[in-house]
Amino acid sequence: MARKFLLCFHDFSVWNYQKCVPVLHSLAELTGRPFSVLVIPSTEGADADAVVGFREALVELRAEGFELALHGYKHKAEFSQGRSYMGLIGMNLTHGEAEFAGLSEFESTRLLQAGLAAWNELLGVDAKAEGGAIAPVAFIPPTWYSNKYLPHQVHALKMLYEDRFSLTTAKGRRYASAVSSFAGIPRFAEKLAFSFGQFVLSLPVGLPRIALHPVDFPRLTGEVRDLVRIALNNNRKLVHYSEL
Repeated sequence: MARKFLLCFHDFSVWNYQKCVPVLHSLAELTGRPFSVLVIPSTEGADADAVVGFREALVELRAEGFELALHGYKHKAEFSQGRSYMGLIGMNLTHGEAEFAGLSEFESTRLLQAGLAAWNELLGVDAKAEGGAIAPVAFIPPTWYSNKYLPHQVHALKMLYEDRFSLTTAKGRRYASAVSSFAGIPRFAEKLAFSFGQFVLSLPVGLPRIALHPVDFPRLTGEVRDLVRIALNNNRKLVHYSEL
């Protein structure tokens, strides 16, 4: 039986979708099937034409077989009362992108609902998405920094929840999952990160993830494609969150 892996493209947004769609299609040609796209739903500040184009791109990707997951709200933290000390550290380490890090229960709920509202404005029934409303298959907090309330809040909404080291389905099944990611690390550490990815993809156990970001392209295109080939050549099957 083929082992499995996930290919996840993070940070797909109204600001970068035109650049990213060709990258998604190129990778899908390599893998032989579409994969998971993590969507930043906020369109605040974007003009109307860009929002329409973003919505159309999402609907088209879904029709092509890509699965769409909710990736926070803005991927940029707002001021929030009650953020814990560890949350503040996470914010500092990620230059303010860890918007769910260390939030109180109330603030975590508020921000999660803001993300869902922005998603539904894009892809809900009111947005007249082709084929009806499109629901997110999973929730992945930006940069994987979280708080102790968020996993329960996500599962209550019947979504898979992903953290840095594992993912847990809406039904409570947990998978250990090492992730290979290259965004936000120093360039001198990239070679080590790719070596780690090659190692976990060669193991006989686990459900490894390859987490890609728009900033990886085009500079790391060759290395990324080589890593995907290693996964496929190690008898691993590309799966979706919805298939777990």
